[in-house]
Amino acid sequence: MATDGPTPPHCDREVFNNGETIAIAHGKPNAMERWVKAVAKQADARLDWHYSGGLANILILGDDAARQRAEQAIRDLESELDGELHRIVPAGGPQLYRKGVTPVPEGTIAVATHPSGDSEVIVRD
Repeated sequence: MATDGPTPPHCDREVFNNGETIAIAHGKPNAMERWVKAVAKQADARLDWHYSGGLANILILGDDAARQRAEQAIRDLESELDGELHRIVPAGGPQLYRKGVTPVPEGTIAVATHPSGDSEVIVRD
């Protein structure tokens, strides 16, 4: 499988487990890694990302002020993303699936979330 460089580092487990979706985007792994790091640095906030259903789920861990700084940094740096920003997710907005974090019914074999995050389908055994 062709990539755009070395595999990015594993995600920050604390952000993965306790963070909240701030944005949904599409891009190659290393492009996403570089862009999310730039957003985090400009915002002075703790962000990380992972793929969920083929989309980059960008998470933030922090208070309201950190979230506001990160939302502004996302807007400011959107043109530098080698990919596409689908949306900024408002605080408390729909969250994409995270294995081990998102509660699902027993016997679930797949979770599909619409890119808007507004609807979800759970496939059970």
